[in-house]
Amino acid sequence: MKSQALPISDVSEVIISVTDIKHYLYCPRIVYFEHVLHAKPMLGSQQLEGREEHEDYVRKEIRRKGAIYYSKEFEEAQKIVFPHLYSQRLCLHGIVDLIIKTKSGEYIPVEYKNAMSDHGRAWSDHKYQLTAYALLIDENFKTQVKRGFINYIPEEKIVSLQITETMKTHTKRILQNIKKIIYQEKLPKIKVSKTKCTGGCGYKYICQ
Repeated sequence: MKSQALPISDVSEVIISVTDIKHYLYCPRIVYFEHVLHAKPMLGSQQLEGREEHEDYVRKEIRRKGAIYYSKEFEEAQKIVFPHLYSQRLCLHGIVDLIIKTKSGEYIPVEYKNAMSDHGRAWSDHKYQLTAYALLIDENFKTQVKRGFINYIPEEKIVSLQITETMKTHTKRILQNIKKIIYQEKLPKIKVSKTKCTGGCGYKYICQ
C-alpha cells in the first residue's frame, strides 16, 4: 500500500498522530507542549542515534526471508514496511514500523523499541500505540486486527499482544482526551512518576 498524503483539513479539525497517543500516556504535558505551544524537544545525541538505529533495524526486516522470526506460521507472509496510514473518521495518522500480512489475509502490526520491556511485558504507552495502529489498519485495509507484536531491541524480547475491542475503545477515549487538551489550551497536571522526567524527556527545559 502506498503512503498517503495527509488531506487539507478544516482549521478547527485537529489531526492526531499515533505518537501523540504514546506521548499522552507517558506524560499528557507533551501533547500540550507540542500542539499548543508548538515547542520542539531538546534531544541528546544518544536519542538521535537511537532513532537511526531503530530505522536500520526495521529495514533489516525487508532483507530477512519470510517472517519466521516471529512464528513459523508467518513463513510466507508479506511484509509491509513503514506504511503511512490515515483515518479521516478518527482524525488520526501514523507510520507503523511493520505490518505482517499472512497467507490467510490477517494483518498484524509490529513495533520496534530501543528500550527495555516492563519486566517482559509491554509498557502501557507502547501497548496503546500498537492498538492505535490496529485501528488505522482496520480502516485502511478493511479488516479487524486482533493481535500484534512489540520488539524490544536491546533485550531481543518480542512481546505478543492480543488486541481486544476494549483496548480499541479505550484508545478512542485517549484520542478524545488529547483533542480536549489541544482545544482547551490548558496545561494538564503531571499524572506520571517524576522518574519519567529524568528518563530522557525532551521537554524538561520548558516543564517547570
